Amino acid sequence: MRTALVRVIRVYRSAYAGHPREIWALAVLTIINRMGTMVLPFLTVYLSTVLGYSLGDAGLLAGAFGFGSLGGVYLAGRLSDRFGPNPAILGSLLASGVFFISLQYAEGFYGLFALIFCAGLFGEAYRPAVMASVGSYVPPAQVGRSMAFLRLAVSLGMSAAPAIGGFVAVALGYRWLFWIDGLTCIAAGLYFWASSRRWGKQRGGVKKKGDRGQPKGQAPQYNPAYLRFLLATFLMGFGFIQWFQSVPVFIKTEWGFDERYIGMLMGGSSLLIILVELPAIHAIEQAGRMRASILAGLALGGLSFLLFLLPKALALCFLAMILWTLGGVFFLPFNNGLPLKTAPESRRGEYMAWYWMAWSLNGILGPVLGLAFVEQWGWGLFWVGLAGLAGASWWMNWGWDS
Repeated sequence: MRTALVRVIRVYRSAYAGHPREIWALAVLTIINRMGTMVLPFLTVYLSTVLGYSLGDAGLLAGAFGFGSLGGVYLAGRLSDRFGPNPAILGSLLASGVFFISLQYAEGFYGLFALIFCAGLFGEAYRPAVMASVGSYVPPAQVGRSMAFLRLAVSLGMSAAPAIGGFVAVALGYRWLFWIDGLTCIAAGLYFWASSRRWGKQRGGVKKKGDRGQPKGQAPQYNPAYLRFLLATFLMGFGFIQWFQSVPVFIKTEWGFDERYIGMLMGGSSLLIILVELPAIHAIEQAGRMRASILAGLALGGLSFLLFLLPKALALCFLAMILWTLGGVFFLPFNNGLPLKTAPESRRGEYMAWYWMAWSLNGILGPVLGLAFVEQWGWGLFWVGLAGLAGASWWMNWGWDS
């Protein structure tokens, strides 16, 4: 028993050791930012149940966040290559905080659409910039572990935020969620501004004198293998994002569990990631089983949707959450890290921008097509379709030599 415990402690110590101080700083700002993530998990519920929009209109409004993020990640990626990622990260955090606070004051369709769009434009811009920054401080062999480390930071921040947000929404009202989310974005930006002034010099991203005339490498839109990877990511991402859009609506309106239970599910997912992801990814990298991990994650993610075909039960909600979370544990860190391994150094931000644009398209199409599909054909076919998309992504990853 003691030997097994010592072995577990060594695994965790090995998984957490060796990260540069810049990665630790990115992790801390991520924790601060995600501690206030209380708007997006409840946005479609807020729009459909508090403001009274139909599922179709709620999906269109939620899709505005994806429209904004599509432009935000592209601009942030290009700016990161030209000026370095730090200005993009700082501007994203400060501006998104302002727009999340402002969102509570809009009730009309067009006002909501504009503010949600701006929240997405600035709020998601920091993603490619942060990942480009990782590539500047971490060697390619450790990218998967660093991505898992940052996902751990996301999970630490979100381990309590959705659960608290659910109780806040029920007890105090939704307006408090907008204030908390916005102020934590601003706090993360201020922390980043203070800490990044002491960072070491990045290896890539900022152009130096003499760089003109050096080959920049293949652009992402002309890289067929990378485009195939983006398509496979998009297919799985369409299902993945439903856990933040359609699944909460289903759990409340069809199965009758309110925001407190939705928050507990999201918080439980974050807790599970905290416990298992980083040691698991570290062990998988050491064993060289990245492809097997991706395939296992896709299979578990697809299976999670099929549980909603069964009769109503709170236990099934938690079991589906566990399968979906483990799917993300095995799939997402290596999926996140592959663009950094693929990209030429001088195009790192651009490759990351295209990667997050695939996720942004899901932010647009996920709620719009998802909830519209449900209104037309019902929840049963919807869950089967999501499992089918995960299966298609699994097949593409199986047959693709990365």
